[in-house]
Amino acid sequence: MIRDLLDGAPAEAQHADVCVVGAGAAGILLTVELLKKGKSVLLLEGGGMDVEEASQDPYKSEIVGLRHNGVHIGRFRAKGGTTNRWGGQILELDDLDFLKREGIEGSGWPIRKSELTPYYARAIALEGLSKATLKDNDVWRQINLEPPTFESFDAVFSRWCPEPNFGRLYADTLKNHPRLNLWLHANAVEAHWEGSRFRSIRCKTLSGIEGTFSADQFVFCLGGIESSRFFLQPGAAAGPWNRSGLLGRHFQDHIVCGAATIEVHDRSALHRIFDNVLSRGLKYQPKIRLKSEIQLAQKTLNVAASLSFASEFDEALGRLKGTARNLLRGRWRETRLDDVLHAMRYSPLLARQVIHYRRHQRVYNPPSAMIGLLVHSEQDPESKSSITLSEERDALGLYRTRLDWQISDREIYTIRTFVEHAMKGLTGIGRVIPDPQLMALDPAFKERCGDHYHHMGGMRLSASPSDGVVDLDLRLHGMENGYICSAAVFPTSGYSNPTHTLLALSVRLADHLT
Repeated sequence: MIRDLLDGAPAEAQHADVCVVGAGAAGILLTVELLKKGKSVLLLEGGGMDVEEASQDPYKSEIVGLRHNGVHIGRFRAKGGTTNRWGGQILELDDLDFLKREGIEGSGWPIRKSELTPYYARAIALEGLSKATLKDNDVWRQINLEPPTFESFDAVFSRWCPEPNFGRLYADTLKNHPRLNLWLHANAVEAHWEGSRFRSIRCKTLSGIEGTFSADQFVFCLGGIESSRFFLQPGAAAGPWNRSGLLGRHFQDHIVCGAATIEVHDRSALHRIFDNVLSRGLKYQPKIRLKSEIQLAQKTLNVAASLSFASEFDEALGRLKGTARNLLRGRWRETRLDDVLHAMRYSPLLARQVIHYRRHQRVYNPPSAMIGLLVHSEQDPESKSSITLSEERDALGLYRTRLDWQISDREIYTIRTFVEHAMKGLTGIGRVIPDPQLMALDPAFKERCGDHYHHMGGMRLSASPSDGVVDLDLRLHGMENGYICSAAVFPTSGYSNPTHTLLALSVRLADHLT
């Protein structure tokens, strides 16, 4: 059942086996798995059915370090959370990300990747990708090509969810399951605990209506930044989970930058290797990753790249794809007359896309496109970036986030090392022209790097309370019934999109709670 705190608080504190705070990707999948296991669930969401401007206000933050876009435009308070806007890209962390690496302070996880392998497999199905081809070499064979080989790089594919909005994907369960109560506009403002047990969560609307919710177990799925912010509030920061003093520290994002351009010699080879694949109704994106042995030898962080194709048709193509997607999925209400007229105007471009797809099973990139090397780099596990609180409160009475995002010299060294190998390894395709500021290690290059809206770290997973904030089961250190299910627990970030690993952790946590 879906209820709205704006319509009035429950007559008395609602109770369930598990209270899940946050109805984004992690909260929804965790809820679905718990319901399968016979649990009753309270799912609390601070936003509404769809993204609303007013509900976004608590995310307004103070930025004191480098420019960071994702803190404001990469988070969404609504049913489905950030899946309302993300592309749906899925990629596992590498084996290397879980290991201690010489010269990389704080590297490694306190669990091995093998512990997550079965949960990655279950997450794939829950993400709507049960029909996806999971071995990269098999994807190449489906399009009748041999996998590319490079001296310095591994060629890898990411996979894209066919329905990226988890609020839509699980709409029937969220609306109709008899053991689920989903409360909208229920912003968590305070967790009540006694000793080592949480007792209840106090929630509040932006207009001041309050409700209290209790459970046997509590899981906070608040997002990579909001998780730290919530537990840094006065009172909470003194909890037993922060004996390490690491709450809010070592925040990480993925650095994304146009590190080089490519002057193409063999356009056919370039498109054969780097154009997105559309096979059997699913999308796969090719990337190249610096080989593990090179990373270890040169003491870089984990780093990969894809190609960017910039043309005068980008805006038109993006809108065309959105319109076509809505029409094919029967979302008539989301398609405006203006969208249809735009599609008719650019119908020749759309026809070219369709014809190219049917012939080659690849996305069409116009010959006029400017081609760049878009590098995605891991940040230092012991990053100097941090999440603290500003002096300003939001309408809920909570102190706002102060984000200090930093880029280290090792991160710039990693990106430059990748480009140096690309200059040698991609000569068969074209001439890689590096950014001169990058090659000169000019500090100004950091200002031109961007974040990837991938918010990780701040509530580190650790075996000991002295080394982190949550234990190996995602339980807050010092508590019996409180858990964090957020990329905030990641000790290291790799280069991979974090959602798939987070959802594997969600499935693993569901098993633990039952």
